[in-house]
Amino acid sequence: MIKINKDERISFRVTKNEKEEIILQAKKQNMSTTEFAYSCIKKEMEIVRINDSQTQFFNMYEVAFKKAFETYFKRLMVVMNRIEFNSRWSLKQQDIFMQHLKVPQNMEDLIVSVVDHPITTKAHDLVLKDLRKMSSNKKELNDEQE
Repeated sequence: MIKINKDERISFRVTKNEKEEIILQAKKQNMSTTEFAYSCIKKEMEIVRINDSQTQFFNMYEVAFKKAFETYFKRLMVVMNRIEFNSRWSLKQQDIFMQHLKVPQNMEDLIVSVVDHPITTKAHDLVLKDLRKMSSNKKELNDEQE
C-alpha cells in the first residue's frame, strides 16, 4: 500500500466489542486499525459509486426503452383497434342481415327446384321447422333484450 501524507482526521465511536472485532480483522489482514478502517470505507465508497452508476444506467435504459417501445406500441394499438373495428363491423353487418332475413312460413314461400319425392318433402318440413324454431328463439331473445 502506498503511503500518502494525510493531514485530515476522522474519528468515530464504536462499542468495545466492535473495537475488538475491528482490531482482530485488521490483524488478520496485516494492517493497522486505521489502515483497515480506511480500506473498508474506500471499498464501501467504490460500491456506492458503482451502484450509483448502475442506477443511472438503468434510468437511461428505461428512458431509451420507453422511447423505442412507444412507436411499436402505438402501431400495435392501431392494428388492434382496426381488428376490433373490423370484427364489430362484420358482426353488425351480419346482425342487420339476420334481422331483415325473412324466414319462409309455408311450402309456397320455400321455392326449391327439386323433384317431388317423400325424402325432399320430409327435408322441406324439417328445414321449415328448424327455421321457424330459430326465428322464434331469435324473437324471444330480442324480446328479452328489450
